Amino acid sequence: MNNSATTRRITKIAIEYNGNDKGTAERVYQNNLLSQNPEQQFTEMKTVADRNKNVKNWALTGYISPEKSIGDQLSNEELTQLALRALKKIGVRDNNQMVLDIHSSTKQKHIHFIVNRVNIHGENTIKAHNIGELFGKAVREVCKEMNLKTDIEIGKEKKKQMLKALTTSLRVSRSFEELINNMKKLGYRVTLSQNEKVGISGMRIVKFEDINHQTEREYKPGYKLSEITNTLKIKDIKQKLQENNERTIVFNSTATEQINKDEKRDSTSVSKQLENIAKELLKPSYTSSPEDELLKKKKRKFR
Repeated sequence: MNNSATTRRITKIAIEYNGNDKGTAERVYQNNLLSQNPEQQFTEMKTVADRNKNVKNWALTGYISPEKSIGDQLSNEELTQLALRALKKIGVRDNNQMVLDIHSSTKQKHIHFIVNRVNIHGENTIKAHNIGELFGKAVREVCKEMNLKTDIEIGKEKKKQMLKALTTSLRVSRSFEELINNMKKLGYRVTLSQNEKVGISGMRIVKFEDINHQTEREYKPGYKLSEITNTLKIKDIKQKLQENNERTIVFNSTATEQINKDEKRDSTSVSKQLENIAKELLKPSYTSSPEDELLKKKKRKFR
């Protein structure tokens, strides 16, 4: 499952965003907050955060975005429990303030959270070091506990499918433009990266149905070529495209020569046919009749 967690300072806008989602967000959990108003909730959280002056980035924010096939099967309650159990593994306790909202306006249901790292007693319960990595590990552990596929397991399956689509498209492509279009037909978006030294230097592949525009700025969907395979490099792709292009040029040249030969042969054949037709047309078409022969005989007798 795609997930993210980071520590930062927030404003009321973050809480407003969490609880909005184009007016469709569902508040599924709220703890140690009296108000339902985003501005007042921010004030409550900031007041508690100020009890510990050593914690500058007092908010823990992030999300969990299940694979669509899994998210469609998870109820909101199950997704909420998944998030709460993962947060507990990284230090969140009952005396921390938090809000959890499920967003469903995109094709992938996902859950956002905002947690105050400083609990109501002024204690920092969540360490910031490697928090993203730790939270990802916690999500995977909970997935296994809930008999759900982890992001690593899902990733392996996706990478295998991507490599198959890439090799299939590469067989019939002569340029990166054609490769991108052929991958698009198979349901994948290919994004190329470039540098001044070597030109195209890498690519990222993602299935269109996995793109979540709401979280794309925080989390780049899909995988880099180096993450998909260690046997196919960008230089190998360039070479294959060039070979395909050269093969096409040779084929077109050979085909053109054959067509010219065929046209020349056909032209000669047509000329001969026309010549034969002309000869037939120019042949005398008159044949003597029995009356003509009788007339000739009478002329001879007369003489």
